[in-house]
Amino acid sequence: QSISFEEYLNRVGKKNLSYLAEKLNVSIADAEVIARKIFPDPELEFEAGNETFSLGVSYSLEMGNKRGARIKLARTQAELEKLVLQQGFQDLRAEAADLFLEAILQRELLEVQKSSYEYMYQLSQSDSLRYVSGEITENDVRQSKLEAVTLLNTVYSQEAAYHSALVLLNKHMGMSADTLHIPLGNWEELSRDFALSDLVKAGLDNRIDLLVAQKSTEVTTREYKLTRAERRPDIGVSVSYERNWNGFLPPSRSATAGVSVPLTFSNINKGAVKAAKFRIAQSEIMERDMELQIQAEITQAWFNYEAEKKKIAQYKAGVLEDSQKVLDGMVYKYKRGETSILDVLVAQRTYNEVQQEYLETMKGYAASLVALESACGIWDICF
Repeated sequence: QSISFEEYLNRVGKKNLSYLAEKLNVSIADAEVIARKIFPDPELEFEAGNETFSLGVSYSLEMGNKRGARIKLARTQAELEKLVLQQGFQDLRAEAADLFLEAILQRELLEVQKSSYEYMYQLSQSDSLRYVSGEITENDVRQSKLEAVTLLNTVYSQEAAYHSALVLLNKHMGMSADTLHIPLGNWEELSRDFALSDLVKAGLDNRIDLLVAQKSTEVTTREYKLTRAERRPDIGVSVSYERNWNGFLPPSRSATAGVSVPLTFSNINKGAVKAAKFRIAQSEIMERDMELQIQAEITQAWFNYEAEKKKIAQYKAGVLEDSQKVLDGMVYKYKRGETSILDVLVAQRTYNEVQQEYLETMKGYAASLVALESACGIWDICF
């Protein structure tokens, strides 16, 4: 079945199993927010002896707004998971686009191999007739037939590579390989002009991993506040009722109430607070490092994109046409008896190499565009 680039990306976003599994991390984080809203459970105590029994209830009062700190931390972590999911989708989209381009490349290479085989097959058939008429030697006929057989084997290998690329498309769409999807689209239409300064600014504004780094700093700040809150001692409150078992006589009964305050000598050790502070400083440094990394990635991707664009211009300036003219001219001379079959084979192989290099360069150009836009956090690729 044929599939367009837009439909392919749409299916990847909805059915890719790895991405669907990552989506559950957001649901898990939202559930953690709900779990952090619980209050401490009270304790029911019952004691009995030969003459008396007692019934009491105790409850721990959390001081320092520990519950609020836990909820805020869980909410920030949930927001972080949502950003991580968005970043994962951007990475998945770029990877899927590269696989789509690879499938187009393998399809085009297959067409080149088929065309070369058919060209050589027609030449070998013509050589057979020329041999019968005595124009060429038997060795020339054998040579052209061997070259045709070799090219046919190359076609078989390229068919396998093409089908393997289609299988990967199915995998990213969360589908089995019983029905393969043929990529549609013409990557010749891909052409963009960018200014490096604009790209760097767009990257600092749009890159999700920078937002992830910023949110990570917020998470460490929340963790620090929770650590500070947990150092506040909790107060225990208890109420109990006691009486004897004898119900016929006037009962002896009593009620007691109490408050317990822990002596937190362990708070003298401030190692946990210091560690939380260091994590904040570490997150801030990593955030600044991420900004530099984004600028470097965008600059490198832009240089690579400009180089691929220049290489494509070289091929379109006449290299492809020249290789075709050389091959046609060599075949013309061969048919007139002015050159040998070996010169034709050399020209044929040169033509094939030029075609393959052009297609691989075209794929590299398209892939460099995908990499550049991914590095900037933008996306307008459509073909």
